[in-house]
Amino acid sequence: MIPRPPLLLLPFVLGLAACERSVPVPAPPQGPALPPLALRPLLPELKALAARHQPPAAAVQKELRDLAELALQLVAADERTTARAERALREHPAAWFVLEPALVHDEIAVRRRAAWLCGESKQTVLQLPLLLRLKYELEPETVLWVADAVQKLGNDSALAWLDDGIGRADTAEAAGQLAIGALRARAIELGEQPTWAEIRGHLQRLLADWRQRGTPSLPDLPAPDAAQLESRLAAHLITPEGFQLRPVDDARWVMRLSGVLAVPMLARALATDQHYIRTMPLQVLADLGPAGLGAADAILPLLGDPMTGAYAVRALGAIGARQQLPFVRPLLAHQDSELRTAAAIALGNLRDEDSKPALLGKLRAAGETLDVRVGAAFALRCFGSTSATEVEAEAFLVERASKGDYHEPILTRLREQLAAQDRAAANGR
Repeated sequence: MIPRPPLLLLPFVLGLAACERSVPVPAPPQGPALPPLALRPLLPELKALAARHQPPAAAVQKELRDLAELALQLVAADERTTARAERALREHPAAWFVLEPALVHDEIAVRRRAAWLCGESKQTVLQLPLLLRLKYELEPETVLWVADAVQKLGNDSALAWLDDGIGRADTAEAAGQLAIGALRARAIELGEQPTWAEIRGHLQRLLADWRQRGTPSLPDLPAPDAAQLESRLAAHLITPEGFQLRPVDDARWVMRLSGVLAVPMLARALATDQHYIRTMPLQVLADLGPAGLGAADAILPLLGDPMTGAYAVRALGAIGARQQLPFVRPLLAHQDSELRTAAAIALGNLRDEDSKPALLGKLRAAGETLDVRVGAAFALRCFGSTSATEVEAEAFLVERASKGDYHEPILTRLREQLAAQDRAAANGR
């Protein structure tokens, strides 16, 4: 399934409503002391990093424009000259200067060639602007060109667009050919005449692995240019400082599809003293899921932050930070209902067996907020769908949907997550 642009700045909060009996909630164990919260003025540093991404010198700009006119076939030239220009542009370290604008060119053919040149360049940092183009490209076959370029640069999230393309009558053939090339580049053996089902099965397995690890399955890729990567990610991380929502949404889109590539910078940004700056990395890490596990230690101190604590709890659960469970469990009894809700969700995502009695108590507590009760029901359903407790939790969620007494978008997203977990369990993952 193709990732959808997230609902902007919508926290992933949940709750449960109305079983008519109440049971005592077991007192959670006292958690260990949190690491100290050491925030600092990081925004100037991020701005300085972002400012390093500057256009090349004027002479280099002219050289690049001349090469781009030939490589993008904006001017007529013989085949040999065009091939030389393509090679020179692909190998130029500042090729981004002309290729990125070409990704949004009015002419479809130019956008396609720009995407192809990015993929052939092996400049893996170019996956970031290509990922953003995937959000906005509307022409179906050009989407495939962009997705193919992204996967060639080592980002397997783009395989979702090839998989989707195979499912469309107007793009099936083109998507299938690109997918076969992607699979063979990963040394995956296919039959002499592979079926659509076989191809899509391989793509979906690669996508499942990507969601777990966020690392390339394509061998022998060069590392992204470190300076460019830092600068580009820093530019995304400072977008919440402004008042425009689209740059923030774009930033979240790119970073949550970047796998482990963005994790070090996301973890670094969590130390900023600007709460609106550190909130977005927490949201992105939660969206990344297990691929964001490397940021667990950086997230942990924020459990004690009154501004972003609930986001931090949610992120720890989503990335699978089981080592942090002793810090999360006590929050189920916190006086702040938002933290109780986030803790319930996290404990479900972490499949914490020790918390099941407390979660059941929250589900059945008539005096508890609906958010917390929905969170507890979701958490209990994360363990499966067959035990009496799990059936009770499922019935509670179904009742919320039928009565329409809970936030529909959040409830829908919870149900989608549970359905995905059920599918993964059925497939043995």
